[in-house]
Amino acid sequence: MLRRKIHLISTVFIVVVLGVGVSVYWFKSSGALLFSSVEDKTEWVAMHPKEYRDAILKANQNKIDIMLTLYRDPASKESVISFFEAITHSRQIAEAILKYADDFELEPSLVFALAWEESRYNPRAVNKNKASVDRGLFQLNSKSFPSLKDEDFYNPDLNARYGIAHLRWCMDLAGSEVAGLAMYNAGTTRVRSDSTPKSTLDYISRIQTFQTGIEQLFQQELASRWVIAEGVVKPAGQKNQDSRIASVRFPLLNAFRQP
Repeated sequence: MLRRKIHLISTVFIVVVLGVGVSVYWFKSSGALLFSSVEDKTEWVAMHPKEYRDAILKANQNKIDIMLTLYRDPASKESVISFFEAITHSRQIAEAILKYADDFELEPSLVFALAWEESRYNPRAVNKNKASVDRGLFQLNSKSFPSLKDEDFYNPDLNARYGIAHLRWCMDLAGSEVAGLAMYNAGTTRVRSDSTPKSTLDYISRIQTFQTGIEQLFQQELASRWVIAEGVVKPAGQKNQDSRIASVRFPLLNAFRQP
């Protein structure tokens, strides 16, 4: 009996010692890995912080606008026009907006989103204010454009030209897309005095949401058909098929078609 107890105690002791040893070894090993990982991450983040930030900002500044690139290339230009024709339900409007987005170096997705928010692509849209009237695709204000005749406001090409030129001016003056849109909607004075109303912030949010929808759909339906390498546009895979797209194939934009 005594021998059995001694043997049992010895066995328990050996198990405990081994368990403690393994635990200490695991703790030291995992601790070393943990601290090594933390140190590595800290070193990586702190290695060249300015270079990382500069690279991110430079990449954003130098990003290629796929829509404009494909629009400018003769091989894919018709595809881009057809895509926006399906969205606007008007080839004339699609061509006018693309033309001046190209001339003024603005992202087509942003300009088409702005036109949607302003007029729902209705060239005859009218909104009467207390002392002025907003008219046409980009809702040009009668006080801001006093040299235009009444019918000029309803001409899609002229309205797009003045509206997009004004957006370019607002963005250059403001220094950013968001502030530029705010100026387009609320005026430069209110934005500069930090008195931008909430309605303008909601206005910008709707435009950005619609812009994102256009970009996602463009990538899904059109951009994937082409390869852009060193500024050269080529069909991806098989020969490019007819690019006219029915508007029913725009599920991402259906929510925005509500009046």
